[in-house]
Amino acid sequence: MASAVKHFAGLDFIGPDASTFLQGYLTADLDALQPHQGLPMALCNIKGRAVASGWAFGEADHVRLVVHASVVADIHGELGKYLVFAKSKLAPAEDGLHFAQEPLGPEAVALPGTGYWLHTGADEGHDDFANACVEAGFVVVAKPVSQTFLPQMIGLTDVGAVSFSKGCYLGQEVVARAQHRGEVKRKLRRYRFGGPPPAAGDDVLHDGAKVGTVTAVGAGVALACTRSGASPATASGVSLLSAD
Repeated sequence: MASAVKHFAGLDFIGPDASTFLQGYLTADLDALQPHQGLPMALCNIKGRAVASGWAFGEADHVRLVVHASVVADIHGELGKYLVFAKSKLAPAEDGLHFAQEPLGPEAVALPGTGYWLHTGADEGHDDFANACVEAGFVVVAKPVSQTFLPQMIGLTDVGAVSFSKGCYLGQEVVARAQHRGEVKRKLRRYRFGGPPPAAGDDVLHDGAKVGTVTAVGAGVALACTRSGASPATASGVSLLSAD
């Protein structure tokens, strides 16, 4: 049964320098790119803030990114100005994204850490996969928190989305400096809640003071970037209990 909401979208970079171009903009090392194994990655702006995150897979001349559907326009805006100098083009994936907990054919793509596989075809499984990402602590950056956090603040270094050994990429100096100087004071934490869910971008409050921001929400679980693990906390009036 298809999901009511298509949370995720595919973006294709096609051309002779597709992976070479993206190597200069994504946090992952695209030398490790594979056709059937998703490579966790993020796209940062020049200030090192994550514009988008997700997975990359494919081959040198055709790379697909799987990202949150709400940041597709932001990716076009961030990379479009550089693509004029590339031999590749950026286009929405023509086929749908079908997420399942098992490979359904030889073209299935593993999405590490989530227990899910990606297939092409009708859009299916988006809700369940979104929940799996939250349970796994993988923040797929959505519009409300895009360009807000360093990758370290939302756990992207913990899920292998950032390489500290590859060459330069957009925002790399800021990300590397924060990592090596230990300047990141906020980090990703997990909370449980009951009743209506909070939303990504909501303030997390403790004793009436803001201590962080909700970054992703699943079924009864919310991920938040906070200065402390204070519990209980609230977001939009919803009680959050630390699950770390």
